[in-house]
Amino acid sequence: MTMILDLPEEIHLLIVEHLNARAIYACIRTCRTFYRTFVPRLWSDLSVKQYKREPINADLVRANTHLVEAISYSSTLTDDYYTIVYPRLHTLRFDTVYAEGNEPTNLQVTPLQKVEFAHHHPSIRKLIYHHKDTLPKEFWEVVETEWTELESLEMSGNVEDDAVDPFWRACDRAKTLYFSHLYLPESVPILSTLSFQHLQDLRIKKYPWQKWTPHRMWPIQLLEQVRGSERLRRLAWDVNDIAFPARMIMDAFAEDCWPDLQQLIIGDTTCSDQDLAGVLEAVTSRRLAVFEYANGKLGPLTYKCLQERYFRHLKDLNLGKCTGVTSAMAQEILMECTHLVDFDAPHIFVRDIVKASKPWGCSKIQTLVIYIAKQPDDEAGWDGLVFQQISKLRRLQSMDLQRDPHCSYFEEESRPEEITDLATLDFRLDARSKAVAVDHSGGNERGGVADIRCWSSLVQLKELSFDGDRQTLGMDELVWMTEHWRDLWCVCGGFKGIVSPEDCIIRDRLCLQSGLWIFD
Repeated sequence: MTMILDLPEEIHLLIVEHLNARAIYACIRTCRTFYRTFVPRLWSDLSVKQYKREPINADLVRANTHLVEAISYSSTLTDDYYTIVYPRLHTLRFDTVYAEGNEPTNLQVTPLQKVEFAHHHPSIRKLIYHHKDTLPKEFWEVVETEWTELESLEMSGNVEDDAVDPFWRACDRAKTLYFSHLYLPESVPILSTLSFQHLQDLRIKKYPWQKWTPHRMWPIQLLEQVRGSERLRRLAWDVNDIAFPARMIMDAFAEDCWPDLQQLIIGDTTCSDQDLAGVLEAVTSRRLAVFEYANGKLGPLTYKCLQERYFRHLKDLNLGKCTGVTSAMAQEILMECTHLVDFDAPHIFVRDIVKASKPWGCSKIQTLVIYIAKQPDDEAGWDGLVFQQISKLRRLQSMDLQRDPHCSYFEEESRPEEITDLATLDFRLDARSKAVAVDHSGGNERGGVADIRCWSSLVQLKELSFDGDRQTLGMDELVWMTEHWRDLWCVCGGFKGIVSPEDCIIRDRLCLQSGLWIFD
């Protein structure tokens, strides 16, 4: 019989792609073969942070620079780490850990030292910058002139007046631009000579609580400038202080701009139903695969346009933060969108699932975020049908059945009244919990298990979230999950049935052995 150690190293490398850090550490302790093959994988993507603990030693990093391909540098690191050169580095992340600003060692490195670091790494393809200091003009000049392979730029913070032009010239070469809370001086416009002809992915974001620093109008200028980007495939606009320019977008489509656009993400609450539907109708490609409407109200015109034009193509539909999304809409989407991979909606009634004319057609779905609500007059046997319906989604990797998965996402309105006081599916294991469900296709009764045992088919499940306020799960349910969902690493909802000190010890030991995190 062939053993895993008999397989060639190429197969081992394919296996390690699917292992987390804990599993890799366990493997390298097992034998020298795994050590030799897997250790480079641990060094390939390195995080060097200094937050409530010492970072990895700089000399140890120097000894392994030839293995590093991607790296994260905390803002609290000293200049010793900025003298290290990584010959294979292609991804550079300057990350700020939350609350680092209060650390005494915050921003020990001068901007010019970052310029030197950039100069020594011309092969960077992806830059993510979230440090709190402002980069000088010289840094962006290095990126513009020396980083000839730059493909992706993610940026937050301020760009000073004298750095605006080299900053935009660097952006002009990228395929992906993601600006999260980026602030530029209003007095320096975007260079009119730039075409952004390589741009495929444009995302602009600003959280609503950062109202004291306005965006000015550069996002509008940038959108006007990228009209000539024929390769643009994704457009994401989540800017709370500038309304989504629906008319400008419609005019761009009318001029045959963005012929390949397939992903549209909008976070503007002020966009009217008529304007949003007009934008969807104008999409040149007619093959919208991703649509997210983050914070507004989904109107009938918009839903009708999605239904008539895009149900056959949609792979990712995120309406979870919208008002106006009904249970009937959610049920129809799950039935008709056969290519759906990710779906997020506020709620769906058990009644609508059971009474539907046909089962869900979304057999490819991997992420499902929706609250399943039971009404007082629901029949006892209906739970079994719902469990069975979900059991057919064998590609599910993440399932969130919380009442409020986005942490009070309805900022302007309260949670939908129709689900406020309603119960949800009961996951508890009970030998007597047999449900008699009606098969509407043939009119026959059939037995069904009305608890999570019906979900033993969901072998790819990695994340599960449920309504912890209305569930009292215990040790039996936890043991069942770890035995049947071997890839499960995160459960959000808590196990209120585990209260005794002895059971808590067993729970902690079980979680440690299986690599499971539980969040109440």
